[in-house]
Amino acid sequence: MKVLLMTVLICLAFNASADCPVKRPGELPVLPDGAVASDEAMYRGQLAAEKYLLHAEAYIGCDMMAPRQHLILVAKVEDFSRVYNDEVIEFQIRSNLLAEK
Repeated sequence: MKVLLMTVLICLAFNASADCPVKRPGELPVLPDGAVASDEAMYRGQLAAEKYLLHAEAYIGCDMMAPRQHLILVAKVEDFSRVYNDEVIEFQIRSNLLAEK
């Protein structure tokens, strides 16, 4: 009986970890420097940032992490978003200054 119960519990544990179709997000993408980046570099950076953020959001939504891991990943994503937004703002300011000349 104990072996049968243990087998069922192990199967349930494996199925619980398989519920999330998304893997943990990997390394943060490298963002271009908004002060010197070209339009093309900023566009590629935007695509990479959006892809990473969507992937991280999907993974966080699976709720497969311990509370501490969840907080760490959320803080990492928030920091990345802040840096990304700062680079975009810097790029836009520079682009507007160049357009005015």
